[in-house]
Amino acid sequence: MRIAELRNHPFLLLILKDGENDGYFSEELAHKIKQQLIDMSLRIASDNLSIIYADQIRKGCEIVLGITNLGLLDLCGNDSEQAKEIIKTQGIVYCFRAGWAKYAQLKKISPSYFESISLNSYALGINDTSDISALHASFMKAGYKSAKLLDVYKSIADSYCASTLLIDEDEEVLIFELQRFLNSAVALLMIGSDKKVFTSSIYQNLIDYLTTTESEVLVENLEASIVQLKAQLSLITKNYLQEIELLDFSEFKGIISQHVDVELFMPEILELPITISNELNDDFDGGYDFHSDDEDDIAYLRPDEY
Repeated sequence: MRIAELRNHPFLLLILKDGENDGYFSEELAHKIKQQLIDMSLRIASDNLSIIYADQIRKGCEIVLGITNLGLLDLCGNDSEQAKEIIKTQGIVYCFRAGWAKYAQLKKISPSYFESISLNSYALGINDTSDISALHASFMKAGYKSAKLLDVYKSIADSYCASTLLIDEDEEVLIFELQRFLNSAVALLMIGSDKKVFTSSIYQNLIDYLTTTESEVLVENLEASIVQLKAQLSLITKNYLQEIELLDFSEFKGIISQHVDVELFMPEILELPITISNELNDDFDGGYDFHSDDEDDIAYLRPDEY
């Protein structure tokens, strides 16, 4: 993008201007390119934007400019002479399609993340020298992280989810649920259980242990259990969970160290089944409702004969 920064215009516009000024692009080709850019802009606007307002038409033009600029840069490797040759021999639509193909890579990586990226993010104004390639690279990196989150979520849930798994596309929800799965795994290790999910009696064993044991002993046991859990995870999964700070267990540590209201807070931080086949209370329709019967709702745990 150095040439774009130097001359204060997107790379594509500089190439078109230079090619026309140098006589490299014939008058007919220059006219055809401009018409194709207009046509593609109108198509983008009609398919993706509200065309009630004139500024939306302008935005369509800017999106076409950005996507086409992205494709041209990818095709020519930031080489201006090669860029002219590509436009002359392959055409401007070819460049747009190359850019659109790169934009579509996001959907292949993570459909949910792709849906969160507005096409407007790729818009370029005529005086915009932003590095569209760097922007796309940042989206790709974030897309891979999003896909990795879902993979790790499914992997951990496969072992530690005690209920029917409902996949939510919201990353904040996935992270929240993933932390609860990990909290459950550590809690089971703390009481020496070889189970992957809680039963009613195992849950009561946990509460009894947490309420009758000194906080210093609990903290020491928690740290040892975290180390044990990490050893059970694959290196890739462990590194990823550390990167997103889900192996810190700060909330769990806070409850353990304070050693107060354990019975109140533990259901919040553990993975307790959300969908069950035999809900005992009619008002239990997706989680704790913080009513007087919450204690009874703990019976959502799998029965011991499971």
